[in-house]
Amino acid sequence: MELVNKAIPLPESNRAWSFYCAANGLHEARELNGIGIYAHGYGVELKINDLVIDFDWGDNGEPDGFDSWRLWSFQADNCPIMECSHNAVKDWLELAFNDGELIKDSSLYYDPRRRAS
Repeated sequence: MELVNKAIPLPESNRAWSFYCAANGLHEARELNGIGIYAHGYGVELKINDLVIDFDWGDNGEPDGFDSWRLWSFQADNCPIMECSHNAVKDWLELAFNDGELIKDSSLYYDPRRRAS
C-alpha cells in the first residue's frame, strides 16, 4: 500500500497512534511521499535515503522523547564507525536522569529544556 498526499495527524497519545494506524491501515504502509515508513506499536520508523529514524510517541503524544534502544539503533544504523554498546547508552541515559539532566515518563526520556507541550 502506498500513501500519497495523506495527512497524518499528530496523535493525542501513544495509544491513540496505535488505534489510528489500525483504523487507517498504516501498519501496512511502506512509503509516504518517497519516504519509507513502518508504523509499529506506539511509533514509526522512517527511512530517508540511507538515514533511518525510529521513534515512539510519548504517553501524551509527545514527539520528542527517546529511549536507549532508539538512540543506540540510530547510531548503529547511521554512524557505524562510532562504536558504543546498547548497555553504554542505557547507562548514560540513566546517569543523566539521576543527575536531573533528563526527565522521563513510563518509557521515554525527555530534555526538560526542550520538552514539547
